[in-house]
Amino acid sequence: MKNWGDYSFVIRSKHRKGVFLALSEPKTPTQLSAELNLNLGYISNIIISLIDRKLIECLNPEEKRYRLYRRTKKGEELVKEIKN
Repeated sequence: MKNWGDYSFVIRSKHRKGVFLALSEPKTPTQLSAELNLNLGYISNIIISLIDRKLIECLNPEEKRYRLYRRTKKGEELVKEIKN
């Protein structure tokens, strides 16, 4: 385990963990909201917190709508630790 801080940050919230694990492929906040049955505003807050920790990234930041998010390399490494 390289970063216990990121590990505990993600698993300490079931919703944050759900969003993080759901990003196995690029998705929009709307897709995540529908898949996880969570409020879109709440999803947006989770996305911001995961971006701040460099665990996910936006693939098309120039777009105003239909932004796609995916896990970073750092995020992919963390997924392996969470699933073990």
